[in-house]
Amino acid sequence: MSSMRSLAVFTLLLGVAALVLPYFFGTVAVMALGGVMLASGIVALLFVNDVRKQGVPIGVFGPWAQVVAGVVILIWPELTLWLVAVILGGGLVVSGITRLAAIRDAGMADTPLARKAGPWASIVLGALLIVMGAFGSAVLLGLVLGIALINAGLQQWQEADVAW
Repeated sequence: MSSMRSLAVFTLLLGVAALVLPYFFGTVAVMALGGVMLASGIVALLFVNDVRKQGVPIGVFGPWAQVVAGVVILIWPELTLWLVAVILGGGLVVSGITRLAAIRDAGMADTPLARKAGPWASIVLGALLIVMGAFGSAVLLGLVLGIALINAGLQQWQEADVAW
């Protein structure tokens, strides 16, 4: 088996594992984001320090904010997941309400139930995500990550066929 196919199988297995253990993979993904933010903030601080030595006045708020956010995410990933749940769930609720109001304002009060199902589903799923909090957003993130990994693995498998 070629190395490309081995990578494809590994990616597929990782995707299946993310679908089976979505909370774990969602939390790990958020912690990876925290690590990237921390590393990016440190590199930015080093750059700012070098630029300041050359006499250019430049602020350090952005890099320090990245460092602090990265540390907070690494130490407390549930906070980030909870914020994601509130923001994403709130957006779904507001989107659903706005779509229902647009249907009403357009004078389409006798709209079939099938057209109103989408906005109502958005409201219900948004409220469910808010109620589930950090657990809900971690599971959602893990499921999306799993599907994306399976898709990437299938594409890698196809590329292995084309490449050789």
